[in-house]
Amino acid sequence: MKYLLDTCVISEVIKPKPSKKVIAWLKNQEEENLYLSVLTFGEIEKGIEKSVDGRRKNRLRLWVEEDLKQRFEGRVLNIDVRVATRWGEIQGKSEKEGKPIPSIDGLIAVTGLVNNCVVVTRNISDMQQSSAELHNPWEYT
Repeated sequence: MKYLLDTCVISEVIKPKPSKKVIAWLKNQEEENLYLSVLTFGEIEKGIEKSVDGRRKNRLRLWVEEDLKQRFEGRVLNIDVRVATRWGEIQGKSEKEGKPIPSIDGLIAVTGLVNNCVVVTRNISDMQQSSAELHNPWEYT
């Protein structure tokens, strides 16, 4: 089974006090089955730019460049025409129903859907309307 890790999941591993459940779930998976969205790199970069602590910025950039990019090489899923089209369909329907999905969350969820991945996230409520299969590792037992 392939898993697309949402930004909140991969970011958990570098927190000073990460969720034990998330870490246990990640350790229980085969690394070659774990994927990231290209959007996750953008979200992480946004967080780095917002940080005021220079040492933290440097540590996070080092983590992205020397660990994350290398570790997930060949397992970063892009936004292509199939993903964009499916996202537009789902987003349009959701907005028409008065339940819009946050754009980045929707794109990550649809990336998982189109690429046959379970989307691993804490943001279940934001992604439910995407029809993607979802898993919350914060509820891992």
